[in-house]
Amino acid sequence: MRDQDQVKMEFLLTLNDNIVVQRFFNVRGYNPKARVATDLYEYMYEVKQTLHDYLKMKTVVYMLDNKEAIIHDPKIMETSFTDGPENFHLYVKVGDETICHRIFDAKLYPPKVRYTVDVRPYLKEILSSLTDIFSKTELNHEYCGIELA
Repeated sequence: MRDQDQVKMEFLLTLNDNIVVQRFFNVRGYNPKARVATDLYEYMYEVKQTLHDYLKMKTVVYMLDNKEAIIHDPKIMETSFTDGPENFHLYVKVGDETICHRIFDAKLYPPKVRYTVDVRPYLKEILSSLTDIFSKTELNHEYCGIELA
């Protein structure tokens, strides 16, 4: 394959402006119509839910490991040490253009949990699935009976 047959894309997870994970990946046979496909929308929703579930379980483990300290000082679980909102941002980009952006609240989780996120176990599957979506020729472009592309 030639270089022009590949499109360089980016998967990015941030906590406000701090990068948690950033990975670049190449897509062969890039289909530009995938940008508006419900396949991408649904998959990124699934990724957000997976990360939410991971953080929820990590919170449970944290609470069990520190139950005595939490009983004696409930402020340990205080999640608003910082002023203003804290959000996780999921991006899929081509160059500087953002194709997909999902946001979810980070203050749902204790600081020890939200500041020590490790998504490496999920990265291979995420990048593989995104590559598949962006190289598909058969995509769904209908949402609630409305044609998107």
